[in-house]
Amino acid sequence: MPDRPVEPQPAQETVPARGPRLGADDWLDAAVEVLLEDGIGGLKISRLSSRLGVTKGSFYWHFTDIATMKSELAAHCRKVQTAAAAQIAALENLPPAERIEGMARLVSDPRRWRMEGAMRRWAETDGSIADSVSELDGQIFQIADQAMRELGFDEAEAHARATTLLYAGIGFVHAHGRLGEATPDDLRIFLDILTRK
Repeated sequence: MPDRPVEPQPAQETVPARGPRLGADDWLDAAVEVLLEDGIGGLKISRLSSRLGVTKGSFYWHFTDIATMKSELAAHCRKVQTAAAAQIAALENLPPAERIEGMARLVSDPRRWRMEGAMRRWAETDGSIADSVSELDGQIFQIADQAMRELGFDEAEAHARATTLLYAGIGFVHAHGRLGEATPDDLRIFLDILTRK
């Protein structure tokens, strides 16, 4: 008798098995997930406790209150922005066209979309996050502007093209879920338009 395929069972929501005591990092990991799903407004002790399968009292072993947790979450998110800045800075030694292409690839990376979008929404209500986002935007602009000058554009044209690249990246982060993913051809054509003399 031939083996019969096993019918797939419907997925069930389960609370992940954890050790008896959670650490602050467990709470921060859960907070990042809530931030990505619903923004900073969705961050509530009851929601985090439910997600982690523990009582609210467990939260207070690690944080004085939700404001303290948000402060630590902000520090964590600024580290994410710093890591992104380091990736962009690593492109500075590439030839100008490759530098611009590398920045476009970073911006269009699906792994960055959710975090970048969440950070930008949070920046609307938190000055320290806004400063971090602005710093990264400034770095992207400076590298793009310098690359455009090296490609032979005058100051005004280099500025306009670097600004367009930056704003296109910000728009891409906010619109990707509604408009779909940019294809490699989309990026190639966009970069050709920006760098063509």
